[in-house]
Amino acid sequence: MDVTLPFTVILLIVAWLLFRQLRLRWWVVIAFVLLGFYLADTSAAPVIDKTTRDGVKIINQTGAK
Repeated sequence: MDVTLPFTVILLIVAWLLFRQLRLRWWVVIAFVLLGFYLADTSAAPVIDKTTRDGVKIINQTGAK
């Protein structure tokens, strides 16, 4: 049986756990969110997207064996 989760849900869970465990302040979380939006509008966006997709492919191939 295969279980699939969208990458966004996984990132949301990781972010929530980090927020709870590291006791981050809200302004730090907002700063990281704004940084993400800023990076999405730069020339670094295709590199980040490709790296993320390649990482997910590697994880999926590892789990399929």
